[in-house]
Amino acid sequence: MDLELNDIQQELASTLNKYLRSEYDTQAREAILASEEGISRETWEKFAEMGLLGLAIPENYGGAEMTFAEVAVVLEAFGRSLVLEPFLATAVLGANAIVAAGTEEQKQEILPSVCEGQTFLAFAALEPGLRYTVDTPSTTASAGADGAYTISGEKTGVLGGDVADHFIVTAAENGDLGLYLVAASASGVNRVAHRQADGQGSASVKFDNAPAQRLGAADAHAVVAELIDTANAAIMAEAVGVMETSLTMTAEYLKTREQFGAPIGANQALQHRAADLYADLEYARSMALYSRLAVTNEETGSEKDRHRDVIAAKIIIDQSARTISQESIQMHGGIGMTMEYPIGHYAKRLTVISRTFDDADSLTAELAEIGGLIEPHAADLN
Repeated sequence: MDLELNDIQQELASTLNKYLRSEYDTQAREAILASEEGISRETWEKFAEMGLLGLAIPENYGGAEMTFAEVAVVLEAFGRSLVLEPFLATAVLGANAIVAAGTEEQKQEILPSVCEGQTFLAFAALEPGLRYTVDTPSTTASAGADGAYTISGEKTGVLGGDVADHFIVTAAENGDLGLYLVAASASGVNRVAHRQADGQGSASVKFDNAPAQRLGAADAHAVVAELIDTANAAIMAEAVGVMETSLTMTAEYLKTREQFGAPIGANQALQHRAADLYADLEYARSMALYSRLAVTNEETGSEKDRHRDVIAAKIIIDQSARTISQESIQMHGGIGMTMEYPIGHYAKRLTVISRTFDDADSLTAELAEIGGLIEPHAADLN
């Protein structure tokens, strides 16, 4: 098994990182963050031109039909620059939902415009009071006599929901979980845009008999489970990019900030702390790779292992993210606490990532319920 980036992935990473360094620096990001929408549609169109939005979409719908490995390369690069545009919401959650569950007509209608950068998608699954549970929604779907559906309910924390053109909504029809496509402009749809602590957009959305289309006839439970696992693997790749840049900034600060006539990085205690953080980063990087391998495993019956491996990796990523973000700010001193200095923004993104889709407590409880990483009989030495 080759764990290194292939030539195509290396070229993708090099091209994207070069573009982001020149066009998406701290000043450019601040301008986007201060704009009315909080994203740059011009940048989004550039991402479309680069083929990023359709990486995992089949070629016959305008995509590149590549793998999650390429998507992970993009997310890691986006993490380094704290990209604000809703790539996770549209190109990972939304597009994958349409590919996995949509009818041919729905795919032809939505996916080409996603690849072209003309359509934003959002996956609406979280609900008030249900914490991170997504497979038993209170939102309901009702079928009319003509076969059309209506959706009623409330969703919260909808990533990218502030700018979405279409929502993919989880809802129960006669107690059965289903996925439904709802136009943001449809009657009965009321959304309230929010800005997360990290600057990225989300929304709370209420549906009041909003017209909807059911996404095909696929097993919604299996589709939703795979969507969440894939999205978690995606934000783990992004977290690695965020942590890497945080440490690079911290190392540079230790080399240039002087006290008593010498760089503070000459202090051996700070050198040891920095070395420990780089070890944490490599640990996190290996876990992100582990989760990537889990979601790309296509062997029959691998679904349970996929979910177990992803949540175990996320526990480690979240621990590393917390340590690196806190230590990076500590070693910057007072300037690390200011809004004007970028290190704090990296810490905010890592904090939000650790609470997206789940948190440390819910992950640990779920892993324990599954039975942990080692089967009981494997650890039985008697």
